[in-house]
Amino acid sequence: MLSKLIKASVALCVSMLVSVAAQAQSYDFVLLAASWQPGFCVTHSSKPECQNLKGTYAASHLALHGLWPNAYDGNHPQYCNVPQRDIDLDASSAWCSMDSYGASSSTLSVLSTYMPGVQSCLDKHEWFKHGSCSTKTADNYWGDASSLSNRLGQTALNTLIANNVGKTLSRSQLLAAANTSFGSSGSSAVSLKCTKTNGVSYLTEVWVNLNKNNLSQFPASTSLVTNANVAGTCPSTNIFIAKP
Repeated sequence: MLSKLIKASVALCVSMLVSVAAQAQSYDFVLLAASWQPGFCVTHSSKPECQNLKGTYAASHLALHGLWPNAYDGNHPQYCNVPQRDIDLDASSAWCSMDSYGASSSTLSVLSTYMPGVQSCLDKHEWFKHGSCSTKTADNYWGDASSLSNRLGQTALNTLIANNVGKTLSRSQLLAAANTSFGSSGSSAVSLKCTKTNGVSYLTEVWVNLNKNNLSQFPASTSLVTNANVAGTCPSTNIFIAKP
């Protein structure tokens, strides 16, 4: 009887592990969410990363917001096998009170360059909400995200934005730079996010949809997902590029 109970318990545990793994893998592509930090800081000036922005990588390069496992049907996986305590803390934006999650100090050191929000524990929020569903270790997940951010920062799209601080650009100019950066269909993989305040539409984010199996090929066109239909929020003209 005891032997049967042990076997049944083991079988149940295996089944649960398989179920969790299946849940974590149920996504179609990943979305690289990159912030134009000066634009973000227009409405978040009290954030530590905004108070210390000048002279940093994020002052002149698109910075890392997150790397999100996404699904075509909109049912994006979140909080995969995450303790309820961390979900509750995340819901109340108490990110720095969330648990440690296994990222090494060397990984976090590199990440802090590309993700200035680490100063506000954004990495904990992003890991528990999104990274936990990536099927990767924290080190591998953030390694991918940092590498993608580094390569995005070397594109014509980043150069266009950085060279026009204090000025306005049109949506067509930004999308043309995406085509230059990622290939002729690059703009189909990109969504531009703006925040309007005091009558000004500030560029705040650039989202790029990526093939989860071809991340190492970014920014080549073979790394892109062009049929995700992720909507942008920027107007057609007068997109203001904030100064750091």
